[in-house]
Amino acid sequence: MLNKLSSTNFHLRLFKTLLLTANAAGLIIYLFVHLIFFDFPFDAMYELSVLLKMFAVATSFALAVCLLVILADAADFFVIKRKMTALPLSIKTFSVVLVALVIFLASCNVPVVSAGIKKDFNTGMSSSYNGMEPEKVMLVMNNEVLGHTDIPLGESFLIVNDGIKGMQAKNGKVKVGCALSITDKKGKLLLNEKDLFAGHDEFEEKDAQLLKCTVNTGEPMQWEEKYDVSVTFWDKNGSGKIENKVTIRSIDMP
Repeated sequence: MLNKLSSTNFHLRLFKTLLLTANAAGLIIYLFVHLIFFDFPFDAMYELSVLLKMFAVATSFALAVCLLVILADAADFFVIKRKMTALPLSIKTFSVVLVALVIFLASCNVPVVSAGIKKDFNTGMSSSYNGMEPEKVMLVMNNEVLGHTDIPLGESFLIVNDGIKGMQAKNGKVKVGCALSITDKKGKLLLNEKDLFAGHDEFEEKDAQLLKCTVNTGEPMQWEEKYDVSVTFWDKNGSGKIENKVTIRSIDMP
């Protein structure tokens, strides 16, 4: 009875230690990312969902490790109880490897859902993504990748996400939405398009690795004023989303 109690206390202590360590590590990484991208405008509900997912993953990790230890201890107890002869490879090691292999093989069938932030330090454009990840993001005007955000009034430019992975395809096709909003520095909404792709939102899977949104400038924009541009692409067959945010400066024609 004493041995069982000691084992139970050990497993509880192990779970608490792993839970605290995993959550602390996740929180440190989360704060470090926010420290790097301190000027990125975060959405409160999105950040809450990220934190909840992070804590859920940390808890699952702690439970999985404790389960492996419990199964290994149970296997050892089973061997000792029946006075079985020792195996070349200890039963505890064999049990841990076997369960770890089962978990690994099961996880291979689960698509990896990525989440994170990319930032173009030349233009200041920040791109948060969840479930669908772009390899690179950029501003393009007149077929040239921009290293600045000075846009002549009346000109158009593109917000481009290239090398996208993670979209859900059905019958070889994907469905994508694209929302665009523009606000001035006083917070006044100048443009709010809910879905620019509505009615023509279905693409061949191979063609959906590059998504771009055309942003037009003009009235009521004014010269030498700054405007916040937000473009959101989302997977209509899944839950993936990419949100690009950049502040442009409207200038006179050079």
